[in-house]
Amino acid sequence: MNKYLEDQKRVMREYGFSELINARRVLSKPFIELPLRNQERMFYDLSRRLKRFSGHATIAYTIIPDLEKGKFKRDECSARAANLRDYIEHKGNRNVSITGVSGQGKSYLTMHLLSKFKDRQRIIFSFKPNDHEVHLGIPVIDAKECLPNPFRDINAFSEAYMTAFFGEKVSSGIQLQQTPAFLQEIASQSSDWKSFMKTISEKRKSASKNQIETLNAIEQNVKSLIIEDMGNVELANESTVFDFSTLPTKQAQNFYAELMLRQIYREMEERKRKDVLLCIDEAHRLTKSYHTILDVMSREIRDKGMLWIITQNLIDILPEMRANFGTKFTFKLGDADLQILSYNQLVRFSVSVLQPRQFTDIEFPESQSFTPVLTYISDGTEYRETQKILAAVKEARMEEGIGGRGKDIDYKEEIMQILSERMSYATEMGKEISAKYGISKDQAKLRIKTILEELKNNNEVGRVKYLREGKPIVMYYSKSPNLTNLHTGMQSQAVDILNELGVSVNRISTTGERGAFDIETDFFMVEIETGLKHSMEDLKERIAGTNLRVIIVVPNSELIDKYRGLGERVLVMTIDSMREMLTEPVRSNQGKDLSA
Repeated sequence: MNKYLEDQKRVMREYGFSELINARRVLSKPFIELPLRNQERMFYDLSRRLKRFSGHATIAYTIIPDLEKGKFKRDECSARAANLRDYIEHKGNRNVSITGVSGQGKSYLTMHLLSKFKDRQRIIFSFKPNDHEVHLGIPVIDAKECLPNPFRDINAFSEAYMTAFFGEKVSSGIQLQQTPAFLQEIASQSSDWKSFMKTISEKRKSASKNQIETLNAIEQNVKSLIIEDMGNVELANESTVFDFSTLPTKQAQNFYAELMLRQIYREMEERKRKDVLLCIDEAHRLTKSYHTILDVMSREIRDKGMLWIITQNLIDILPEMRANFGTKFTFKLGDADLQILSYNQLVRFSVSVLQPRQFTDIEFPESQSFTPVLTYISDGTEYRETQKILAAVKEARMEEGIGGRGKDIDYKEEIMQILSERMSYATEMGKEISAKYGISKDQAKLRIKTILEELKNNNEVGRVKYLREGKPIVMYYSKSPNLTNLHTGMQSQAVDILNELGVSVNRISTTGERGAFDIETDFFMVEIETGLKHSMEDLKERIAGTNLRVIIVVPNSELIDKYRGLGERVLVMTIDSMREMLTEPVRSNQGKDLSA
């Protein structure tokens, strides 16, 4: 029997759509029925029982109504391989969602399904470094090297910005109302990021107080989107994985992913791309926003191709969008998602009892009568060597002596350009310069460290010890003008943390604005202190002028003592500890709740 189970050369017959929906009749009895007391024997040891199905999706068992007890029960049956491509394509709607809590097997199922559509052009969006999509054997393009020009389509620019910075939790407010109109007006007068920022400065001169706050917020946010050397994406009609993980911030990743989606879908509408399979991993980044093109695509893509999305929760997908997926492969879900399934108690029960690697389709056509539970049995061949492509946007200058055209890299110019936009550290700058010029990271980093030391000695840059993910690093910043990029970088990180935790930010002050806290919320104020100012009188005045708690954020733990003793309503912390402190009930140094 073991020899039979381990025979890898046998051609496995797979059940298609019509057989799956009639599976209760076909699979009503198992091959061999064994008493429950003999569960240790082969056909009740699931891993051994299904071993011969490695490399296939398989029906493991079904859930049926228990007519005697008025509930539901598991019905053991003979395992059968399932042809999920046939199942998906025979539904009128070929859109697919794959959901389930972390660690249940979504990645393995996704890779299996994508391998079944090798004859289609598959375009895949990946957001995590070295995620499973980059090991499919499909060519990978670093998205940072081929970003679409955001100023080519003004409406797309506005909608992508709103998708990146305004989630589902923000539904009203003066800034939200004014932002789209400002974005389209400013972008229409701009050809690049430099002219965009200049236009903001010009508009601010004649703007009202509320308009200035909106313009300040736009200016602050777009700093995280500025990527030099952008060009239009030129894609051949072949499968490609776009790796967005190299972009510096989550907002930049979401912004450019939305722009790229809109460009690809426009080409599909123009029939330049036919029957494309578009797969979005970590789809919650986009599907929570009412501004994303995915909403339109989910409704209208059916005659042009297929849309697949992968995310952990059903609630991550807007209800209007969720209804437009004909197949919803679902692994184990959390309580909030199970509540969504209350319309069909049999399906709800089926999902609640799923074990790791088990899934079902909550849109199964016969789900009122029974629900098949499937599993994918890995054969260990999912991860493959992948060709990585450097998509050339324009001719890149190369380091002399490594096969380029002999043009030297002006490291000082490159470093000062980076530090004029944001604070950074040697490794990060090395990665950016190496990617831009096609040289090794180590080679770039060695030159950068030498130049940074010279710039520091010439008082052109400063450096400060900075805690990042619990590890101290040396962060560099430009000393011209007015230390703004060190302060702005810390402020931007603090805003990102508050947004991720769902804290509503009422106001973000521009650097140098006197009399206002850097970040204002309903329950507390946030002040960014770099530790480089000699006087704290203006800070003391701001603290005395508010009844709310105040969080002072400093770059490293050594500076915490400098700001202690400013009052019982003041809490001092590093940017690194800010997320942890706010995740728990936020308390001041004296143990009082910040929101009190």
